[in-house]
Amino acid sequence: MIRSIISQSNDPSFNLATEEFLLRNSEQEIHFFYINKPSVIIGKHQNALAEINLAFLEENNIPLYRRQSGGGTVYHDFGNINFCFIRKGEQGDLVNFKRATQPIIEVLNQWNIPARNGERNDLLVNFKKISGNACHVFKRRVMHHGTLLYNSDLQRLNASLRNDPSKFKDRAVKSIRSEVMNISELYGKEITSKEFMQNLANAIISNNRFIINSELTHDEQDGILKLQKDKYSTNEWNYNYGPNYEFRKRTVVENWVYAIHMKVERGRINSLSIKSNNPDKNLINNMINSINGSFHQKETIADVITRFNNNEKTKELVEIFF
Repeated sequence: MIRSIISQSNDPSFNLATEEFLLRNSEQEIHFFYINKPSVIIGKHQNALAEINLAFLEENNIPLYRRQSGGGTVYHDFGNINFCFIRKGEQGDLVNFKRATQPIIEVLNQWNIPARNGERNDLLVNFKKISGNACHVFKRRVMHHGTLLYNSDLQRLNASLRNDPSKFKDRAVKSIRSEVMNISELYGKEITSKEFMQNLANAIISNNRFIINSELTHDEQDGILKLQKDKYSTNEWNYNYGPNYEFRKRTVVENWVYAIHMKVERGRINSLSIKSNNPDKNLINNMINSINGSFHQKETIADVITRFNNNEKTKELVEIFF
């Protein structure tokens, strides 16, 4: 039998932890559905800062999380539905995106929504993307998971993922942007995302008599909460786990030019140079000596600069490193 579970949480860290915990600690095949609050989810092997519009995320209080699977960066909100299909099989026959997404395509087609598989492990309707997908293998089990844009805020989606990759040099997996659309444009019924998710889960069950409704057990919830706390709620995983990279930026603060070059390993700055025409050499030396060795995070660098430059220009100085 296959367990069909609908999450009662909108917390991305909890739902991502649930996916990994069920993959690693259950012998059963599982369908897991959830809706996250506004957030950005990056792939396991991506450089977080190179994938996002950091200023927009900060301005709108949109958090970032790293998932266990590879692939590109996606935006989640209350109009986006997430599905995770966990199955077991033999090595060499686990990763199959078309087979994994067939239950979704089958139901959408039954609802007269002409969804089909794309060439980038995605789902398309009229050549526009409605779903991005990724997977992760653990022993003889595989997790295929993906998004379904039902009624997502596409403007915020695009704004969150708008970035300047020219500042970064790395070997990280890069996201490929596609034109997207919402399923609600074609669904024909005015219902909420939560109702659509429930309808989708029920329809998949109707198409397969081996699927049953289920809930997380108390033991599973305890394990998930621990994984959420120890991994998916930490900067160490969400930001610092990413690949090593070089960062270069040239900018002007108070009419002085600053050219930054730094190398970052496991999220920590281990080489920093600052070239500037600012005559205050003490400021430049203090930034180099104090910031080198710190994590490449705004809060960390802001704390460091404030110690020796506690004035109204601290914020502008912090921005030159991002």
